[in-house]
This record gives sequence, C-alpha cells and structure tokens, in this order.
Amino acid sequence: MTENNIICPGCKLHLAYQQLAPSERYNASGECLELFNQLSSRTFAFKHPDFHHQLSVDAYGAQHAGGVSRTVTTVFALIGLYLALEKNYTGRQVQHIHSIIPRQSWEALTPPPAPAGSITVADVLKATTEEELYAAMKKWAQSVWDSWQVYHDWVKEKTAPYI
Repeated sequence: MTENNIICPGCKLHLAYQQLAPSERYNASGECLELFNQLSSRTFAFKHPDFHHQLSVDAYGAQHAGGVSRTVTTVFALIGLYLALEKNYTGRQVQHIHSIIPRQSWEALTPPPAPAGSITVADVLKATTEEELYAAMKKWAQSVWDSWQVYHDWVKEKTAPYI
C-alpha cells in the first residue's frame, strides 16, 4: 500500500485507499471487492435467464486465489470457467455442475504468477450496456482462464465425471 493507494493482492489492481476491510473469502482488498460488488449488482439487475453473473463469480474467484481463499473456491471457479468458456455452458448449467460435485478435499492449487489475467473487474465495469458488460466479462474470464493454463488438464479431468 502506498500513502493514498492500495494494491489488490489478487489482481494487482491499484485503487484509491478507502480503509475497507480486506475480503474474508477472496485474496482481495476491500476496495477491489467493492468493485466486484458493484459488478454483481449490475449483473443481478439484468436478470438474464442464463445467469451471466456466474461467469463473473468464477472469473473473480480464480483471479483472487491464494491468501484467505479456500481451495474449493478456486477449484469451483476454474471448473466454472472451463465449462463456460470451453463447453459453452450457461451460468445456470455451471451452477448445476457445481451442485452435483460431492464435497471433498481438493489439492491446493498454486495461483499463476500475478496477476492472474490481464483484465480486472475495473475494466469490466467500464461497459455501459448489458451486451457490452457480458462481452467484457467473457474477455475477463478468458484472460483469467488462460493464466491458469498449467491446470487446464487437471480441471478437465476432475470435471469429466459430472458432464
């Protein structure tokens, strides 16, 4: 942190320091989490039947792995990105797959060298229409998914029994 800025530990985004508590779920500054909350409000407001919000949850979760993030959060985020980006699953379909994967202990995954992806939630929030927002979310998700390349085969193997 600098005098007036804070750097998010997950995505390395530089933000104005607002003295917000860091996330308890993600490896994220409170300031970055606030941006994600703003995005969540927008995605929920659109009420898209395919539940596009899930893509943002998975992109944010995978981009903010490590630190306080639980391994299951990272694993499910990567599974969601794989299904959405490579299998063209909707957010609702991703949620269904998440719901049928039994509880288990997952091996810890080492996050990619920071940052995970070249696009952040701040970039996505620049979109003005629903269509632009979803397109920006897809670019963000692809950027994050690509940064986890070393685990792609592992994710596909773990997901295969459920699709």
